[in-house]
Order: sequence, then C-alpha cells, then structure tokens
Amino acid sequence: MKLGIPALLLLLTVPATGRAAETPHDVETDHIDAFDDGGPRTFGLLTNPAGMLLGVFGAEGDLVLGDTAAVSAEADLLAFGGATAYAAALGLPMYPMRVPFHGFVVHPRVSLARATSEGATVDLAGVIATLGWQWTLPAGLSMRVGAGVRFDRAIGGDPDAGAALEGLHPVADGSVGWVF
Repeated sequence: MKLGIPALLLLLTVPATGRAAETPHDVETDHIDAFDDGGPRTFGLLTNPAGMLLGVFGAEGDLVLGDTAAVSAEADLLAFGGATAYAAALGLPMYPMRVPFHGFVVHPRVSLARATSEGATVDLAGVIATLGWQWTLPAGLSMRVGAGVRFDRAIGGDPDAGAALEGLHPVADGSVGWVF
C-alpha cells in the first residue's frame, strides 16, 4: 500500500494526450472576440455626416480583404471657397486589432477630383490619411470617429480653378452606416 500512493501521484503528474472531437471537415472559424460571433463581416456601406461640416458630401463602400484590412471606394462632392469638385478615392482601412469594422483604424487613401470654379476646370490628385476608432453593433450598425489630413495638387487644367481645394486640409471622420 505504501508504494501504491506514490505510484498513483506519479501517474497523475504525467501529462496525457488531449483529443478533440473536431474532424478535418469542420468549417467553424475561431473569432478573436465575441463581437463577430454571427460570423465575420465582409462589406460595409457608410456615409460621413461629420465631413459635411468641412464641405465634403459622399458615401463609402468597404470590402474586407482579411482579418486586418479592407479596400474602400468613396465618391464625394467637395465644396470649398467657391470651388466645387467631384472626387473618387480608393483606400485601405487597416484594423491592427484584427477585427474588421471594430476597433482602432488607420485609413490611407488616394483620390482624384475634377474641380470647377467660375467656368474653369482643373483635375486634382491627392492623398488622404485618417486615424480613428470604429464601433459595430452585433446587428450591423457601425460608427467610425476619427480625424486626419488631405493633401491635393493640381495635375491638369486651369490651376486657378482649384486654388481653394489645393494644399493641406483637415479631414473629419464621423462615418455611420451598416456592415454586413
């Protein structure tokens, strides 16, 4: 009996191999947090009411590329100092916390715009960068809050037509929308 107890304790300290009930055919994915238990989001459609305070009216669509990034396409109408412009931007919103549409977001973009002022037109190329935070409710309602800068330069046409739009401008990101 004296050897039985030490032998039993020794057997309890030896690790056993764990076996899982899953098979190679299981398709359930692991999620980083409970936010996306309904499955990962793949597409978002947003508009930016905060940008309207700075003269930018538009909409944005985002398509998820993986756990950390999406591709965004944006169409805008800009109105600054007597000049108006129609613009399109392509971006790459990045989510370092590895949950798309939720958490810290870095959103660089490139843009092209055609501006008119007093009958003259000019084409503008630009870069936009914003930093912010995005919240998405389990039902899909999403809100992103952030700020950044926009830099535009004339690339063709009458440079005087886009003088109000050229250079460095602040960007307000207060986007709201729905993700699916």
